[in-house]
Amino acid sequence: MVRRIRLVLLAAIVAVFASLVAGPASAAGPTSLDRIHDRLLRHDPGAPLLIAAHRGQWRDAPENSLAAIRHAIADGAEIVEIDVRPTRDGHLVLMHDETVNRTTNGTGKVSELTLAQVKSLRLKKGLGGAQAPLTSHTVPTFEEAMLAVKDRAMVNLDKGWPVREQMYEVLRRTGTVDHGLFKGSPTVAEAAAFMAKDPAILYMHIINDATAGVVGTFPGRQPVAYEVVFDDAADPQVQPATLAKIREDSRIWINTMWKNLAIDHTDEASLRDERLGWRTVVQRYGASMIQTDNVEALGYWRDGGDLDRYGKLPGNRSIRVQAEDFAPGGEGVGYHDLDPNRCTVARLDEGVDICDLEGAIAVNWIRAGEWLKYTVTVEKAGVYDVSARVSSPYSPAGTITLDWGHTESGPFSIGNTTHHEAFEVQPLERRHLGKGDHEFVVRMNENAYQNFNLDYLQFDRVGR
Repeated sequence: MVRRIRLVLLAAIVAVFASLVAGPASAAGPTSLDRIHDRLLRHDPGAPLLIAAHRGQWRDAPENSLAAIRHAIADGAEIVEIDVRPTRDGHLVLMHDETVNRTTNGTGKVSELTLAQVKSLRLKKGLGGAQAPLTSHTVPTFEEAMLAVKDRAMVNLDKGWPVREQMYEVLRRTGTVDHGLFKGSPTVAEAAAFMAKDPAILYMHIINDATAGVVGTFPGRQPVAYEVVFDDAADPQVQPATLAKIREDSRIWINTMWKNLAIDHTDEASLRDERLGWRTVVQRYGASMIQTDNVEALGYWRDGGDLDRYGKLPGNRSIRVQAEDFAPGGEGVGYHDLDPNRCTVARLDEGVDICDLEGAIAVNWIRAGEWLKYTVTVEKAGVYDVSARVSSPYSPAGTITLDWGHTESGPFSIGNTTHHEAFEVQPLERRHLGKGDHEFVVRMNENAYQNFNLDYLQFDRVGR
């Protein structure tokens, strides 16, 4: 027994010594980047779906900011899409537009500003816009972005093909060549020549109606992926033979942020019904990489989640009332609308502006003095948090009250979401609701500016 104890102690001492020599266990094992890189290079039918965050997680931080990159990775994106542009004095910074006007408190073209001038600016919330609030975040350099992502995720390098050589030098200097996914639509010869300079370079070729024929014509090493852009199921780049040829050597990247990138198969359409978006681009068009503005929702679906339950509390504790499901009866009974229809995709014989915003069916063109009547059916009595999924680029976006018949609650302010298509759930009130039907009216206050879009109202039971 004593000898056995001594042997166990000796083995433990040897193990501790070995760990000290080798360093932390994480240093010896594969990094997150290693796993993502291995998956990227797979293009077989069982290759796992990879998620790319469009401009980072701009729902939590300004687009193309370091915080947006970190949030995207934390929310499950394996790839973060960023936009790279050169300054007047030759530095690379992250900026989608040619100018800094939309996303910062400055003005002017990036190419006409020095790095110091760009760095002095502050980024605006989310997708920016004229009335978006300022944040404390600043514009990152490309090098700062790569250091932030190192060993954690890959980066899709948008807008950067003209400065690919300079980007490559930054990647080489930071030890992140295998983190960058270069992309563009140059000639095959130009793209092949760039790939040939370093076997670690990863390249994705963009194809559309006019360039579908380049698939399979690359000499030697093939692109790691093709970004397939299409607005019609009859387009040559999404015909079965072309897609099959891509899959022989490469992955298929499809964008679902807005329409005409993949017909109408958008993120917002997916949230209504997976068959309208993500399921179709995966099953019909073979997408093995999806770029999205809804990272968490796509990850939830990819992992087997039911999108009908996404954003709801577990255990049937949430009720959703769609904005277009206002009461019947017409003008003055089920609703009051002050202007002629600007768009109508539902309830065509009535006067409410029901629009399709990149796949979200919502009430739009809301104006002061209008109202909508609804009924919420409560199966279990309790305390409910009432919220609204809304969007608007304005500050203030609107002010509403909820009229419950005998009581009225509010006013509630609708916050700026930084874009008409940037929907977010905003809290309104907490109230007790008994079992049964409850009729209520959403009133747009007459003495307040109103310009927002309403997707749905949600009731989350949080107590008895």
